[in-house]
Amino acid sequence: MISVEKFSLFLYEQLLRPLSLYDAGFFPSFSTNINNFMYSQHCEDFYGSTVGRCIWWHEEPINYHDLNQIRYFDAFHTHVIDPGHPTENYIWPSSPSHPSINMMISDVNFHVFANSEISRQKRTYLSEWGVYDWYFFFHGFAALDWYRNYKYLDSSYKIPTKLFICLNHLLTNNRSYRLYLLSQLKQTGLEGLGHISAPLLDPTLIDTELLNRNSRLSVDAKKHIYKNLLKQAVPTVLDEVNYNGASADLSPYGYDALWHVVTETMFYDESLHLTEKIFKPIVSKRPFILVGAPGNLAYLKSYGFRTFDQWIDESYDNETDPTRRTEMIVSELDKLSKRDISKQHKEMQEVLDYNYNHFYGKFKEIIVDELLWNFKKQVNWYNHDRIERHRLPIDRVNFEQVRRLMLS
Repeated sequence: MISVEKFSLFLYEQLLRPLSLYDAGFFPSFSTNINNFMYSQHCEDFYGSTVGRCIWWHEEPINYHDLNQIRYFDAFHTHVIDPGHPTENYIWPSSPSHPSINMMISDVNFHVFANSEISRQKRTYLSEWGVYDWYFFFHGFAALDWYRNYKYLDSSYKIPTKLFICLNHLLTNNRSYRLYLLSQLKQTGLEGLGHISAPLLDPTLIDTELLNRNSRLSVDAKKHIYKNLLKQAVPTVLDEVNYNGASADLSPYGYDALWHVVTETMFYDESLHLTEKIFKPIVSKRPFILVGAPGNLAYLKSYGFRTFDQWIDESYDNETDPTRRTEMIVSELDKLSKRDISKQHKEMQEVLDYNYNHFYGKFKEIIVDELLWNFKKQVNWYNHDRIERHRLPIDRVNFEQVRRLMLS
């Protein structure tokens, strides 16, 4: 299987270059700094015969503030964003809304946005921009790459002794919900029953978030954090981890715990987006409680995985109020604390084995077919009702060959 490091290059060579599309994206991988956005990433003939572009935004959730800057970039200064000239007339190939420049050279003007989330906001934004939506489950590919060696290792002898594990790195802004989760765990007395990591936790950080007028925490959540967490807050470290490479690691503490309380990247926004975090318990053959945006548990199940509604009430996945959703999750964990860990573990072996085998089996085929189908669908939508010379030459792409390569 293609590695994460060469993922976009592979897709450029197999899908974009045959259609004379150039591409733009962040370098190095997983960068979130807008200054690291490269306006010509793999294309050697940027000013040549390209007839459209692909914008790679598949590694991280969409940041619309940054995306707005890229939307209006001046491609004749390929490494500089110039907010003083917010006109799409300068984009090469021309922008979706101003095709006149490109039409002098080609009758095709196709723009596609490669991404890994599903949301109404994204659909509306791309529709207004005139850019096609190429969605695929990138972090599924990343997890298959990063965790590929674990299928050769035997973890059956590792018996859980703790009720849960909960890993937390960033704790402010869009991740501030983790502060309320930690506060709830402390207040309910669950803190001592699990492995908890929060290396950045300290009173100054909490103060800053509580005083932030733009904080996404509710008033009730802030009061709870102030009362139960602030004064006793200290960094909690399980492993000495390099967080630039942490996504590829499975902590030994994860095997010592039964339930994985997975604190996902997206929580407040109504967006379907999961990262490699959710696959750590699956690879470890452990059950999970997903602390994410509403609907993401159902989203995971749509890829063929099973969840744990035999043991917990998973209606938290339908709760749209962030504060209430957190409380519902902690309530379920509290109920689990009254039950024997070993008995729970034995009861769910069939589900744990199924998820593990599905991850290393059918899952890859599902996400490969989805990626290729969605790309083909966007090109076909573009070509629909256009005469031959205005169409992208989709027959230049050998989709069966690409599929075989991605599944190999």
